[in-house]
Amino acid sequence: MKIAIYDKTGKKTEGTVSTKIFDGKENQALLAEALHIMRSNRRQTGAKTLDRSEVSGGGRKPWRQKGTGRARAGSSRSPIWRGGGVTFGPTGEQNFKLQMPKKKKKAALMSALATKKDADILAIKEIKLEKPSTKIFAGLFKKLDINRNVLIVAEKNDENISKSLRNLQNVKLTDYKNLNAYDVMWARKMVFIGESLALVSKLIG
Repeated sequence: MKIAIYDKTGKKTEGTVSTKIFDGKENQALLAEALHIMRSNRRQTGAKTLDRSEVSGGGRKPWRQKGTGRARAGSSRSPIWRGGGVTFGPTGEQNFKLQMPKKKKKAALMSALATKKDADILAIKEIKLEKPSTKIFAGLFKKLDINRNVLIVAEKNDENISKSLRNLQNVKLTDYKNLNAYDVMWARKMVFIGESLALVSKLIG
């Protein structure tokens, strides 16, 4: 695949860059597995319910064991009572983490990259910022007609670039080492900055 190169103003340069990382075969089963694992690993464990030992009240027996004609009851905090504890509810300590071998992660990334077309990929020579500037990226995206699900792939974590992009909607920033199948599939446009494309090609092999 040959990818067009732009400068930081959005002007197309004469040259193109050639790479084979997008020329692989799409493996839908592997992609589905990888996306499921990544979603599970990003899942938050905030939900928590109170069991009968954590609910307040219910210290004394509601009524005597026999002779009332009613069912036996030991506590008003029983799960079968209104206001009682919850049985088998979330504890807030669930572990949803799943593992995936490195070779499968790499294969899934290559499969995700294979779904991209020439028009989905852009390369920008270099962007160096002395201070954060959202205006530069907003103008660049407007000129390149990029407005939805943009994945920026950089050579390394750059604080100025990160701060410049955080006010833009539907934009993600990652360095080439942390590029993964989930982010690639999410992106409608991938923008490689500097030598990041060459570094990804070298990393994948």
